[in-house]
Amino acid sequence: MKFLYSIIFSVIFVVNYFDSNAQVCQQNKNSEQSGKATWQLLQVQASNTRSDTVDVLKYTINLNITDFTTNIIAGNTVVKFTPKINGITKLNLDLLVMIIDSVRQNNMVLTYSYNDTLLQVDLPVAYTINDTSSVTVYYHGTPQIDHPSGWGGFYFQSGYAYNLGVGFSANPHVYGRVWFPCFDNFVERSSYEFNITTNAGKTSYCNGYLANDTIDGGGNRTRKWILNEPIPTYLASVSVAAYAQINKTFNGINGTVPIIIAALPTDTTNVKNSFVNLNTALATFENRFGPYVWNRVGYCMVPFSSGAMEHATNITYPKSLATGNLTYQDVMAHELSHHWFGDLITCRTAEDMWLNEGWARYCEFIFNEALSGYTGYLNAVRTNHEDNLHFNTPKEGVLTLANIPQDFTYGDHVYNKGADIAHTMRGYMGDSLFFYSIKIYLAQNQFTDMSSADFMNILTTASGMNMSDFFNDWVFNPGWPHFSIDSTAVVPAGANYNVTVYVKQKLTDAPNYFTNVPLEITFKSANWTEQNQNIIMSGANSSFNFTVPFDPIFVAVNMGEKISHAVAPDYKKIKTTGSYSFTNAKMTINVQSLSDSAFVRVEHNYTAPDGFKSFGNTYRLSPNHYWKVDGFLSSIFKAKATLNYEGRTSSFSGNFWLDNNLINAVEDSLVLMYRKNAGNEWSVYPYYTKNMITNNNDKRGIITIDSLQLGEYVFAMKDYTMGILHPAEVNTLPLLKVFPNPTKDILTVELDGVLLKSSTNSMLVIFDSSGKIIYKEKLDPHRNTININTSAYSSGIYTVSVKVKEAVVSKNKFIVAH
Repeated sequence: MKFLYSIIFSVIFVVNYFDSNAQVCQQNKNSEQSGKATWQLLQVQASNTRSDTVDVLKYTINLNITDFTTNIIAGNTVVKFTPKINGITKLNLDLLVMIIDSVRQNNMVLTYSYNDTLLQVDLPVAYTINDTSSVTVYYHGTPQIDHPSGWGGFYFQSGYAYNLGVGFSANPHVYGRVWFPCFDNFVERSSYEFNITTNAGKTSYCNGYLANDTIDGGGNRTRKWILNEPIPTYLASVSVAAYAQINKTFNGINGTVPIIIAALPTDTTNVKNSFVNLNTALATFENRFGPYVWNRVGYCMVPFSSGAMEHATNITYPKSLATGNLTYQDVMAHELSHHWFGDLITCRTAEDMWLNEGWARYCEFIFNEALSGYTGYLNAVRTNHEDNLHFNTPKEGVLTLANIPQDFTYGDHVYNKGADIAHTMRGYMGDSLFFYSIKIYLAQNQFTDMSSADFMNILTTASGMNMSDFFNDWVFNPGWPHFSIDSTAVVPAGANYNVTVYVKQKLTDAPNYFTNVPLEITFKSANWTEQNQNIIMSGANSSFNFTVPFDPIFVAVNMGEKISHAVAPDYKKIKTTGSYSFTNAKMTINVQSLSDSAFVRVEHNYTAPDGFKSFGNTYRLSPNHYWKVDGFLSSIFKAKATLNYEGRTSSFSGNFWLDNNLINAVEDSLVLMYRKNAGNEWSVYPYYTKNMITNNNDKRGIITIDSLQLGEYVFAMKDYTMGILHPAEVNTLPLLKVFPNPTKDILTVELDGVLLKSSTNSMLVIFDSSGKIIYKEKLDPHRNTININTSAYSSGIYTVSVKVKEAVVSKNKFIVAH
């Protein structure tokens, strides 16, 4: 699915839904459980383990959806099942707040219990392995939406009735149970038959192919849809409206695939124009990932404006995105790509949702590559990567891709970082091996569920390349590595030059140095000749020797951005004066004069800069970011550059933009510091102007570098509490080690990375998301670990710091998830 951040719409829609359905909901309480608020009931967790005992083979859903006044659906669902163990006497089915009319097997009425969430059917005999039977549940009622989030469930809206198969706040997120009794989990796969009755000019669209379409004498129209391919319940779909049908075809690898798009007659022209590249998307995904294996491609336009849902062969799609132009065609491609990632192979649990949504987001970049070449692909990757570095951790905290907390199943880490890591995997493996291995993964595991560990093992087998280092660093642990060139040494060697490149690795929110990372080193000469060399980087520091056929005046790491590390770069060849926006690096350069073409590369580094070399400095450097300006300039190159500082607290309570935890006083104390390279000391840059915009305490403004030079730049604050510690007193690693993260009951803090020579005024402090201190403990220098009971902490993001004489020497973030 693609979640569009239309928060205002969600609030308005939920309020309107409550108003129009309050009376109906009141009438729809089951007599056995009367008096309960329908949407506040405990939602039974249909865990995956239920599917270890019974296999649901097929759902036949027979529903009348003609009541658009009280919004009631009525009918029955036939559940065909077979036991996986002997002695099955009960069938447990999830069904949310419906009225059960009866439960039958053939002509026999069965007894049952129902608590508005779990329907437990008493079977007439004990069933054993290889038995096959069916139970028919007759029911009616007003199906629910996911009220806390406003996203997911069953909607009656503006003459439409349709479902969205997940609920963002539901537990579990799968949400088939709002309209039919089922095993509502991520792993149970079944085939489907739908018999949906409509009237008043409305027609139904469901998964699969249309097998029958009849109209009775009363004008009721019943359409039978059949999907033989097995899918989980959250991918089952129905949409009802006064639809017209747009028919197309796609000549795929396995033959001709019909395309059916349903929209109101007044919307069909816009839909056709917005979907002109649908066949290109299909051809691209087939080329990259293998054949489209489903019996059709389908989209149904609906008036929901907060996102789309990848129901297999019958995607539910906001008509507001089909406006007649191509602005939102990435959403079209995203949903289609789920028929490889998320429908064909699904995540086993919500905690591995990146296997669905991260890869579908990555497919948007692949689609861009088909339309605009590799440049279009890389531009999409770069924009997404900068957003990851800039906003993900402030919004959601320090998270891993695997084992994502339920609160963030549909958050930016899953979608955006998931896509970023897929791109990085491509860089690790190389195009040929990457796409070959993904094709093998998809072809050999069709219609199954997958964990991140499974994915790792399959890719290792398919590629012959051990993927454990990649998954351990990028998927199973949080944060990012940061790679930089510390220095270079160039020695002439006849017609060539021997070059030693010293590479440094730092960490951003990661617990350990990344291992065996493939990187490119780019060399450029004065006449723009370029050569790339490959290295494998592990640990904090390493050196690499090369021979190049020219004198390299420029050396850079990861110039092609094949690996997404903690840098957002931008580079340009500058031929004339004027303003140049290095958008990705968050710097604007105004060139005032130059004698010849210049090459400028700006890196926005999302990690802490190197510290001061000398003791006693009273400035505090930004802990979050710095800039590096590199390249080669013409002899009379003169330019200004502008940087923004932003320290206001964001709309995400308790989190910050990049400079919030730097600017803790009035902005008068903010300075710009500079050093030419890693061998030099930081000092206040003499050629800059500060514009505090409205006042000196709103934590935002503009720094103008009046005379731009190659080198590194960082914001700093005058802070007289700094410089009081002698280097012998404290040795700080980038991050304080904490685990498990996320935690539930006990957090362990390791102090091996913080060597305290004196326990005087050494303190461990925990802050909540609002900055309030909730825990303090004086440190014992002989104690290596501290265990903290977090069972009473609210779920959320916290910061743990070690302070020595009020100076923070090490810190990290952790999540409490109950």
